[in-house]
Amino acid sequence: MKVRQFSLRDYLERALQLAEYERDEHGIVVARVPNADGFYAQGKSVEEARHELTDVIEGNIILALQLGFEIPKLPGIDFTEQDFVQTHTA
Repeated sequence: MKVRQFSLRDYLERALQLAEYERDEHGIVVARVPNADGFYAQGKSVEEARHELTDVIEGNIILALQLGFEIPKLPGIDFTEQDFVQTHTA
């Protein structure tokens, strides 16, 4: 069995670097990461939208890992695969 390895912190930082922010017609700031389905949030300010986006990304990654779903690939983030070696302790 193969396991995927990556740095959650690096992934999150890269996602936030790629994030785009725009104000909608009601004055709400919408934050999204292009090409990453489900990575969007909103807030009254850019700072609030960024904070909410951080929580959304972390939550989506954890859920994807729990359910075995793919994690959106981001430029600059490498996923490595290694053989899973299970050790038994008595």
